[in-house]
Amino acid sequence: MSKHINKIIIAAIGILMVVCIIAIFMMMNYKTPDHQIATIKLDGEVIREIDLSKVSDPETFSVENKHGGTNTIHVEHGKIRFLEASCPDQLCVQQGYISNSLLPAVCLPNGVVIEIEAANEELLLDAIVE
Repeated sequence: MSKHINKIIIAAIGILMVVCIIAIFMMMNYKTPDHQIATIKLDGEVIREIDLSKVSDPETFSVENKHGGTNTIHVEHGKIRFLEASCPDQLCVQQGYISNSLLPAVCLPNGVVIEIEAANEELLLDAIVE
């Protein structure tokens, strides 16, 4: 019985490794669209949109929620980040710059989300189409 369980465990580990390798390959070959829009949301409402390809000078601005929580956001050409935050864990600040749509920047305690999307929806292709 134990030989049968060992074979199942080895097969499961092998499948998991293949899935991980495919995911890494897809992420390494991700193509960033030329025109990207950073959407900043506060409690689910869009408060600002910035075309990251048109940012010529770095800009820093603050977002304050209704409970007094504050986030300072820094924008440069092609990238955006949380520079400072009033939240206790500072995970949003530690994330650093984002420059593609793979992972949004989120400050859960303050309810602020930064997402990046292609300016033209036709530029967003899934991995199967590419």
